[in-house]
Amino acid sequence: MKLLVVGAGYVGLAFLKHLGKESHEIFITTTDENKIQKLKAYGHHVIMIDSLEEAIAKCDAMIILIAPNKNSTYEETYLHTAKRVARALKERKKPFYIIYTSSTSVCEGAEGEWIFEDTKLCPKSENAKILLETEKVYLDSGVDVCVLRMGGIYGPGREIETRALRLAGKQMPGNGEEYTNHIHLEDIVGALGFCLEKRLKGLYHLVNDSHPSKKELYGSGPIWSSKNTGLGYRVSNQKIKEAGFTFCHPNLYL
Repeated sequence: MKLLVVGAGYVGLAFLKHLGKESHEIFITTTDENKIQKLKAYGHHVIMIDSLEEAIAKCDAMIILIAPNKNSTYEETYLHTAKRVARALKERKKPFYIIYTSSTSVCEGAEGEWIFEDTKLCPKSENAKILLETEKVYLDSGVDVCVLRMGGIYGPGREIETRALRLAGKQMPGNGEEYTNHIHLEDIVGALGFCLEKRLKGLYHLVNDSHPSKKELYGSGPIWSSKNTGLGYRVSNQKIKEAGFTFCHPNLYL
């Protein structure tokens, strides 16, 4: 398979390291010319994002792992890319497969509820609205698509304990009782490989089983505003488990 990996940041690089160069012919995009040489260790072809359409035409599948940087907006990063991909695939005759990593932040506004893949969502913030619209663009692109809606990412270099220390003494919105939804980097990498192998289609939540409150997660360090913002939401991972995926880190504290 000729596989295009769009985005080689924290998740993308971990996935490329896991994948290796033996299984597929790997194409990697980057927005930074200085990273081309480094990324050649993980793929057969490293190209600038400007050549995305050309790479799509050469490949059989793509995994989209992008995130905004300080110079780009959510609309530019997510929605514009999705529309660009959809246009590139409009006249395609050969089968194509996409895995797109979204975020559970699209569930904002649901209070104390369990969120399933078929739950109707009405996000309030502009960024969450953009993410939800982006999911729809991919799912309506006319090819086989799997959207992985991920929780807050933690893992090597992004430990929960480090985050808690960083938040100590800082003013935080809410009362700390809100539910949290997280996913370990190792499980993201595993799920990407699983979905690629099984060619899963549709929307799947990728969070672990634990949904501790912010207070439980970050301790007494942060200063909560005491404004009652409700309990937040808990995202269910039942669908991807029923598809056969097994989590390495089902519980947040393990």
